[in-house]
Amino acid sequence: MHGFNRLGGNSVAETVVAGMIVGEYVADYCAANPLNISTTTIEHFMKQEEKKISTLLLREFGENPFELKAQMQKIMMDKVGIFRNGPDLEQAVEELKILNQRARNIALRNRISSSNPEVVEAIRVPKMIKLAQCVAYGALLRTESRGAHAREDYPERNDRDWLKRTLTTWTDENADLPEVSYEELDIMKMEMPPGSRGYGVDNIVHHPDTKKRISQIDTIREANPGADRFEIQELLNPITIPEKFKGKNERIGRGFK
Repeated sequence: MHGFNRLGGNSVAETVVAGMIVGEYVADYCAANPLNISTTTIEHFMKQEEKKISTLLLREFGENPFELKAQMQKIMMDKVGIFRNGPDLEQAVEELKILNQRARNIALRNRISSSNPEVVEAIRVPKMIKLAQCVAYGALLRTESRGAHAREDYPERNDRDWLKRTLTTWTDENADLPEVSYEELDIMKMEMPPGSRGYGVDNIVHHPDTKKRISQIDTIREANPGADRFEIQELLNPITIPEKFKGKNERIGRGFK
């Protein structure tokens, strides 16, 4: 979107832009199509949350949500930072399992049901611990280094085996670990296949289709010598977006067509 030097800033920009485009699609679809939406799922969730709050307000003894949150934060800071390794990640996963179990027995010191920040923490913290477990367990299973996931015991970026998204699901709320699956990424549909980041040691295990896609891209460029970058982008990676977002943006001072 605006360079690769700041991963966080780039991700925020992508989220804003992608959210705007997806929002347009959703609004246009709703305007053009009669919708019949079942509220069963929402009602089930609301009843489930109301039951949790009632249990919290009645339970006399149990865990302090603020203490559980602080312990979760320490585990993630000490053992699931940017630089990671197998033993630390294994310990983090096991320690988060214990926190997850303890979080099922949270009790409140202040039992008023409204304007009570302790109730808010009591509802949020178990979900935070589950999310932390998704991060830690996913990192343990991903035996490579990629972006902000730097494994000291697996320093190579392994596109051959790990060019895929990690998907985690809590199908059982009482489970200690989420279910993990993966979504493969298709290099042959990428505008630019993964390559070296241009600094440090190039220790990439390339995907077997990388050279094929690069050759395909070169052929398309050579066949369209007069095309500007927007036309080339459309040829390499055609994406359907609302008409209002199709204008050609310019980079100040760069002289792009």
